Amino acid sequence: MKYTHILTGAWILCAASAVYAAGNIPSSPTGFDSSFIQTRTLPGFSVPLVSRGTLHIDNTHGFRWEITSPYHYVFEMDGKNAQERLPDGTIRHLNPEQTPWLATVEHILISALAGDRTDLQRYFVVNVTQLPMGQRILLTPKPGPMANAINNILVTETAPGHPQRLVIKDNSGGSMDIRFGPESHTASGS
Repeated sequence: MKYTHILTGAWILCAASAVYAAGNIPSSPTGFDSSFIQTRTLPGFSVPLVSRGTLHIDNTHGFRWEITSPYHYVFEMDGKNAQERLPDGTIRHLNPEQTPWLATVEHILISALAGDRTDLQRYFVVNVTQLPMGQRILLTPKPGPMANAINNILVTETAPGHPQRLVIKDNSGGSMDIRFGPESHTASGS
């Protein structure tokens, strides 16, 4: 449980990257802001954990995942630094170079924001299914560190780059189901 928050942030980074790359968002500077409701199931717990918050991604400031209810937690990562603010207010700085999986996730995010689907395919088997309104992207990690933790990631979009739902299944038998609310695409640096 020590790394639950940070792993949540990492899974969201992977998924957010998938949304951008699968949608082939152009390489011009863009950002993404959305509210979310996250339902997390864990083996051994009969009641899912439900939290609410906001997600912000842009080329200039990086990634910010903030849980606002039922507690306050923030995970932020830019090109060189990662940190988390725990519910008790403690700030922990994380060095992506000393946590290889974090550096990998950061690399995926940067490539995805640049619209590099090829780079995403270095880490995942990508299957895209067209829907009447949008598409469903199934990401299955290729052998390596990510495959040790994640079974698969399923992203449902209403249109390329507009995620509606994200389901992450981890190898422990748990899952994370995130439903995105109102979103906006912004210019970088906003």
